[in-house]
Amino acid sequence: MKLKELFFVLAVVTTVGCATADEEAWSPWCDFRGYCRLKLAVLVESKPSGAEVYLDHEFQGTTPCTVFLEAAPVITGQKQIIASPVDGSNRYVIRDSSYQGQTPYTLWVTKDGYEPLSHTLVMERIFPAEVLLHDKLYEKSVSVIFELEERNLPPPSAADAD
Repeated sequence: MKLKELFFVLAVVTTVGCATADEEAWSPWCDFRGYCRLKLAVLVESKPSGAEVYLDHEFQGTTPCTVFLEAAPVITGQKQIIASPVDGSNRYVIRDSSYQGQTPYTLWVTKDGYEPLSHTLVMERIFPAEVLLHDKLYEKSVSVIFELEERNLPPPSAADAD
């Protein structure tokens, strides 16, 4: 009789530590290193409109216009795969991820009679590394509005009148 009681106690102790069907199964942390792909659609506007837009000195159009930026920076970190017992799908938990380097792009706008303006977009600041995995595509859209100031031209001299 005592042997049956001992077996029952062991069965209760071992089942308490087991995962239930509702819990997610996870794998240990693993290191990753590779490229992620970033795509950014930048709506460029100016006040007043009609300014010429340049991306790193290459003409893109006149405002308002959309400029598309792409980068493939190296990202490193650790990930853990967690499998859902309900539908079998996987999700990832990311930690300690970071970029190796930066990808800046400079937008310029110019318009006759106005001071030229520029703005540098750094892709790695727009796409936080803490949520990215390698071998994945990430896309976002942003707007940049340039408020142009009229150029202060010196008054015409007597020599200009001739």
